[in-house]
Amino acid sequence: MRSTFRLLLAVASLGGALSQAACERSAPPATSASNVGPPETHAGSGGAAEAQPSPVAAASGSAAPTPLPHPAEVSRADVERLQALGYVDLADAPLDGRSGVVEHDAARSAPGYNVFTNAHLCSTQLIDADGAVLRTWSLEPCFRWDNTTLLPDGDLLVVGRAEKPDKADGEGERGWAVGRYVARLSWNGDVRWKVPLGAHHDAQLTPRGEIAVLTASRRLVPELDERRKLKDDALTLLAAETGETRASASLYDLLKTAPPDQFQFQRRTQGRGHLDLLHANSVSWMQDPQLAARDPLYATSNVVVTIRHQDTVAIVDWDAQRVVWAWGQGELSGPHDAVVLPNGHVLVFDNGLGRGWSRVVEMDPRTRRIVWEYRAPDPKAFYTQTRGANQRLANGNTLIAQSDAGRAFEVTPDGTIVWEFLNPNSSEGKRGGMVRMRRIAPEVVQGWLARAGTTAATAAAPAASAQGAH
Repeated sequence: MRSTFRLLLAVASLGGALSQAACERSAPPATSASNVGPPETHAGSGGAAEAQPSPVAAASGSAAPTPLPHPAEVSRADVERLQALGYVDLADAPLDGRSGVVEHDAARSAPGYNVFTNAHLCSTQLIDADGAVLRTWSLEPCFRWDNTTLLPDGDLLVVGRAEKPDKADGEGERGWAVGRYVARLSWNGDVRWKVPLGAHHDAQLTPRGEIAVLTASRRLVPELDERRKLKDDALTLLAAETGETRASASLYDLLKTAPPDQFQFQRRTQGRGHLDLLHANSVSWMQDPQLAARDPLYATSNVVVTIRHQDTVAIVDWDAQRVVWAWGQGELSGPHDAVVLPNGHVLVFDNGLGRGWSRVVEMDPRTRRIVWEYRAPDPKAFYTQTRGANQRLANGNTLIAQSDAGRAFEVTPDGTIVWEFLNPNSSEGKRGGMVRMRRIAPEVVQGWLARAGTTAATAAAPAASAQGAH
């Protein structure tokens, strides 16, 4: 299918009508705050500049939100059915003639460059604020890239699959793990190392200089099921310079140590093949010594893991090998991409499986209350069943990836859209989805370009001739 993709490299901002979204609060559940506080900023991945708190308070929106089911009210059977469906590589809706950057309010949008991954195209692109492509990475042979991360030196960390398994949940040489790998590519795309590993979803550089990656294996756990094997996710550490495995810990075993008043296993009653009880999808290591000095919850030995099929964000103390905090059950449904902000709050993408609308939530882990959230004025207009991502930017705005729709957009604290991007990569008349998007500070990317002996203008110039190519 990749050969049918059209790589349309946008060079300038494209015009188009845009419906403005608002940041609305639903009637708060028992665990939610009754008022909406100001979001705090977050230093973006890939070396974005350190952020300062925004003085702008979030507004409740101009229209009263439509009453919709709380996550605790949705059908568990419906949620499990949606969890079992595969990932979306193309948007449902046909192309509407718009692509690239379709909205850009330069005065209110946070400056920077954006990096996003086309899963089925096995490529990652770095674009400027107007959509011009500065750099594209790819690696063949390839079936799918689960995710990529730009490292502080401009190298690209890839969690990928070189080939399609004969059976997605099968075992053996041609089973689920066939062709899976983690690779480190240089700024110019050279392979520094590539190691075969049953990796999936995410890999990040830790403050200790190692790479934390999600991996999986199959094991029989009689207490769960006497016949079906558990797909046991693990948190694995790799050497950053070679990819050699240093250590690994089962997330199932770690979750058994979680405080019982904060987490209980949600048993799965449906499905065939292996038991996909966890489905972890993101890992984010604590990196702020100032937060660590304030509260041991933020110790630099702690790592945040998002676990989709348990509707849970968990904080794991890696050194103690135990879960010290967990939240989300009864509030989130199929979440992704939890990160800790400089103020200690957690920002997480709540997909909304079973309720049909997504939101981005900021919550205080100490009070366990939601302090801010974004959802569209028509909530069902913003929904992604799979993937999804969020990033708090240096000016207090939030960058959001609506992955299944191939859309990313930036909202102010009051929910106004000030930047929007529609993936120009398409196939069969439909827009390509994206894994996630991250914004990187201008000075960081300019430093990478300078080391490569080029500038943003020079790097983007070849895209002009590529636009419209098939």
